[in-house]
Amino acid sequence: MVVDEAVAESLRGGKRIRLAVFVASCTERMAQLFTGLRGVDPVRAEDVDLYLTILEELWSLDLPDKAFSTRMEALQGFVELQPSEEELVDVGDIYAFYGVLCMRYAVLYRACGDVEDTVRCAHAALTALGQLDRNIPHSAFFEGEGEFQRRAMLVDTDTERSLLQLRDDDRAASRERLLAVNSRLQK
Repeated sequence: MVVDEAVAESLRGGKRIRLAVFVASCTERMAQLFTGLRGVDPVRAEDVDLYLTILEELWSLDLPDKAFSTRMEALQGFVELQPSEEELVDVGDIYAFYGVLCMRYAVLYRACGDVEDTVRCAHAALTALGQLDRNIPHSAFFEGEGEFQRRAMLVDTDTERSLLQLRDDDRAASRERLLAVNSRLQK
């Protein structure tokens, strides 16, 4: 597992609200890899809208966990989560998959409360960014994601300003990741 040991330990011993913030934060950083890569396809417009709706719901920390059960069913219909005998080779397909996979584990955590889904969410993000680092010389996306994950575990979950700052930072990271993937697509 590529998740930092201290982060994984904190997740396994964390309180529900902190874990909810953590998975929302991970998903926010991966969001544009799905929305930016799939948003150009009119056939996927409903999926992009649903993704963004669920992302907002993940940040609604007081939303009951049972609300996420139906979201899980809807996510399972995404092309990225359908079983396939073909390996993903297209750059856009690979990173869109990771964006959906990260959200899948976030939604699973919120629906079922299994702490291991938070670790899987973190792992999906780190795996995607490790792969991006291997394909873009001199990049440090993997290391940056590790730092984001450590910071998300320390954010003051009782202060709205802290949560807003975390989300703003996550959005900036998400944009940077999309730009990097788009640069790979143009080669």
